[in-house]
Amino acid sequence: MRNQVKASAALFSVILVILTGFGCKEPPNRHLYTAEVDSIAHKWVPDKREGICIVTLYLNIDEVVAKGRTTIPEAKNEIIAFLRSKKVKLSDSIALIPDTTIVKEPWGLIDVSVGNIRLNPDHDMEMTSQAVMGTPVKILAEDNGWYHIQTPDSYIGWIDGDAVTTMKTAFYSEWKRSARIIFLGKTGDIIVAPDNKEVVSDIVAGAILKTLGREKGFVHVLLPDGRSGYLPEKECREFREWAAETRPEADKILKSAKSLMGTPYLWGGTSVKGLDCSGFVKTVYFLNGIILSRDASLQVRRGMELSDHRNINNLKQGDLLFFGWNKGPGLRPTHVGMYIGNTEFIHESGMVKINSLDSTRKNFSRFRRDSFLAARRIIGIDAGQGMQRVALHPWYF
Repeated sequence: MRNQVKASAALFSVILVILTGFGCKEPPNRHLYTAEVDSIAHKWVPDKREGICIVTLYLNIDEVVAKGRTTIPEAKNEIIAFLRSKKVKLSDSIALIPDTTIVKEPWGLIDVSVGNIRLNPDHDMEMTSQAVMGTPVKILAEDNGWYHIQTPDSYIGWIDGDAVTTMKTAFYSEWKRSARIIFLGKTGDIIVAPDNKEVVSDIVAGAILKTLGREKGFVHVLLPDGRSGYLPEKECREFREWAAETRPEADKILKSAKSLMGTPYLWGGTSVKGLDCSGFVKTVYFLNGIILSRDASLQVRRGMELSDHRNINNLKQGDLLFFGWNKGPGLRPTHVGMYIGNTEFIHESGMVKINSLDSTRKNFSRFRRDSFLAARRIIGIDAGQGMQRVALHPWYF
């Protein structure tokens, strides 16, 4: 369902170009340079959906010019250190993204209930992901009213500028220190006042907003674009407290998952307004304090691998189940669901629903059983790349 997104704007590649002709000559050990630089870049940006590292080397007389761009400062540092270790005269023209000489406000907050992220900067382009209100994003570039952004799960794409409020680093740092709430209801409305039900905006689960106070059972909230309104206090929780205390537990994971039963399928969806299979899993885990990678083909690399995954007795509630057909080296799942026990799994396939791997059950899915590729355990596993606790993510605190 979530095939690998081929976003040219999020391209990962390392190319060694040798310019021949007037004033140029072939550098020594060019094949070694290519292999080493490629290895360094791949270490820091293993998937083009989650980072950018484009580096080209030009040899100009006796000087090597390293030109390109990357979202990872450490990648640039290691590439430059490697080239200098070769004792070459080096000109460093690798730009860090965002380029703060161009992007004056490198941070943003989503200011609509659900912001749609696309492959390229146009409403006609494929939607690849979403981000809900109050999600912090890094602004990588701007193009005709669109922002090239990176979300906290490292995913890269384009979003309409009207869906984001940008800010300078100092204001973003103040936001991280501020008192905030997370909205934990499924959906709702932000209203003008406790006694005025006029709607300021709709809101969905997982939204994060600054708080201005409390009144008559409501929380007074400030939206990223400066609007304000009120939310029922019972559907909100202090964000810092929630992040510190919330960890994925089987019963809570299942409760969150089942609360989304019947939600229709939407390619690129990662919100309660519409979900794809990996967006469903990602949303459920976020509501339980974990930021997962965006796509099934990324999620299958996270957590702990369950080697004998077809043995149902080895599965636990909350385990991720991956489905697809391998047509080459490595796992390339096209679908993901979540095990809920007793041979059943919950997943987004047309709608959020429950199927079984047991052929004697009424809800048995032969197709899913036959295409069952792998299982990974998230609950109880230490956080790491692509599987990070909200409380430990530097974009939130």
